[in-house]
Amino acid sequence: MPARYELPAGPGGRLCSFQCREAQTHCHDSCGLMERGCTNAMQAQAIKDYEAYTVEQFKTKQPVELRARDFERPERCVAEDCRQQCQAVYNACFEQCGGRVVKPSACHFFCY
Repeated sequence: MPARYELPAGPGGRLCSFQCREAQTHCHDSCGLMERGCTNAMQAQAIKDYEAYTVEQFKTKQPVELRARDFERPERCVAEDCRQQCQAVYNACFEQCGGRVVKPSACHFFCY
């Protein structure tokens, strides 16, 4: 269950919180660019590794059983930490503007 955001009371606080949202959007965009750059570099490295593998397989007269995709490691390029940091900064900014971030309570058994 996501957090609930209570807007600041005054117009100045609301404008401030809007600026926080804009900063968060830019932060998320930066995370996406970082992730895409990482993915591009990872795919380029996978192609180099695949080429080295095929050369070695031909030298040793072994079959080429792998594909270039088998050398990719996309899990290394997930920007989840970056996005979580964006969220933490947004929450702090929102609260500094006079808003309130209400985090859900954890309920484990028999919650009504």
